Amino acid sequence: MTERLYYDDSRTTEFRATIVERTRAGDRPAVVLDRTYFYPTGGGQPHDTGVIGGVEVVDVQTREDGEVLHVLASDPPGEDEVECRIDAGRRFDFMQQHTGQHILTQAFVQVADAHTIAFHLSEDTVTIDLDRADIPPRVLDEVEDLVNRVITEDRPVTPRLVVPENASGVRVRRIPGQLHTEGLRVVEVEGFDTTACGGTHVSRTGEIGIIKIIKVENHREGSRVEFKCGGRALRDYRQKHAILDRLSNELTVGYWEVGEAVDRLRAELKAAQRDLRAATRQLAEFEGERLLAQAPTREGVRVVRQVFEGRDPGDVRTLVSRLAESDRVVVLAGIPGEKAQLILARSADLPTNLNGPLQAAFAVLGGGRGGGRPDFCQGGGVQADAMQVAAALDAAEQAIFESAS
Repeated sequence: MTERLYYDDSRTTEFRATIVERTRAGDRPAVVLDRTYFYPTGGGQPHDTGVIGGVEVVDVQTREDGEVLHVLASDPPGEDEVECRIDAGRRFDFMQQHTGQHILTQAFVQVADAHTIAFHLSEDTVTIDLDRADIPPRVLDEVEDLVNRVITEDRPVTPRLVVPENASGVRVRRIPGQLHTEGLRVVEVEGFDTTACGGTHVSRTGEIGIIKIIKVENHREGSRVEFKCGGRALRDYRQKHAILDRLSNELTVGYWEVGEAVDRLRAELKAAQRDLRAATRQLAEFEGERLLAQAPTREGVRVVRQVFEGRDPGDVRTLVSRLAESDRVVVLAGIPGEKAQLILARSADLPTNLNGPLQAAFAVLGGGRGGGRPDFCQGGGVQADAMQVAAALDAAEQAIFESAS
């Protein structure tokens, strides 16, 4: 059985080992070593990556028989004695996040009587799920103060083995069905927390640097807490500071005034949108009156046929609906573009079903989808320029009056 050296030493990232088995994991080659510091995925912590004999390690798994499978990007080296190297940056990042999770979990117990029921760590995010919802911001601040106090106290973090039956006082979510050590491995943050865990951890809490809660949201019956530790927290602060600094410069206010400035801009935007809607309605009324006045009459029906280039489809639909409120009028509107649109409407005192004329217009465009009520229908979706749209509206008009005769 592979000797799992990472249990006692999370620091070593370069070592020599012997390949004792060449096999496959799915469609990829894999090897089993006699000894390894590579951590396999498990306990909420992702696997290590690195190289074995110059070949990239893309995954590390625990096989059903308990062996550690090192999954490779290509065929394994031919020699049995190999140099191995773990991605040290990835390993240390996971150590910071995982130890930080232990401390944060215990802090939530002490401050909020909230217990962790799930833990997830990836390359981008780390979260814990708590059995309590609606945790007040004041309590979150107290939790943050406590965890960062434990960090600045630089307490030792020590792994050790205990007999499972004597694990009282140890926080255990569940005891694994198969232990890979001669007892239950627990990780102790001196004087603060003792948790059953098979993951890799820092040696002292000071190595975590800082723990920052990023987001808390209600999740199922409890809460999901996203946080960042160490290097991740620094990068997060750096990114957010750059954004805040840019906003404060563009708004010509101090960073502490950005929130108030955004509120003012939001209020101004709402007022401008309200004024714009009123002006748009008024313009639509004027435009509608002009189009009706200029519309030719055919068989006692006014025909408003118009191609609207560069217009908002919603505005055009509103205008078409207003025009169709007049007596004995047919409105044929089109908007050219990559996904041209046609809108047909008629007044309530005319009997024509406009779905047939719409299909006639699509035939001219060479395609399109849509439909609607007998008195109002629309559709499109094919590329067409202004001349093509005008031709399609001509076909729709012809179909309307042919059906009426």
